[in-house]
Amino acid sequence: MKKLALLFSVLALAAFGFAACGDDDDDDGGEAAATTTEETTEAGGGGGGGTVEVSSSEGISYDQSSLETSAGAVTFNFTNDAGIDHDFVIEDADGNEVARTDVISSGTASTEADLQPGEYTFYCSVDGHREGGMEGPLTVQ
Repeated sequence: MKKLALLFSVLALAAFGFAACGDDDDDDGGEAAATTTEETTEAGGGGGGGTVEVSSSEGISYDQSSLETSAGAVTFNFTNDAGIDHDFVIEDADGNEVARTDVISSGTASTEADLQPGEYTFYCSVDGHREGGMEGPLTVQ
């Protein structure tokens, strides 16, 4: 009989514990919860500022031949899995450098730029890489 009473007590406590973990929608004061989203853009996509992913996985080349994004504050995440030194540099139509990551042989580096609409160029500044074709257009709308 004691075992049965103990079992009922444990079950009652477990049920109370699960009920306490439930979602309580009554105490939000009538306000909706705020949600933040980050827009990610890859080659060919559009974005609203946000983040652009760029990568190099083999040899002297980027995996993307061109990039697009929207004007505004943009973060460029560069992932280098090629195993040789690369970086990611952006220059404007006049040849002025706008943003640059560190040179890395593997891993990820990031840079930020506040971009106006127009045409830019991205490239790798390691000796001979840009000349070897490691560059492409960046369109900012």
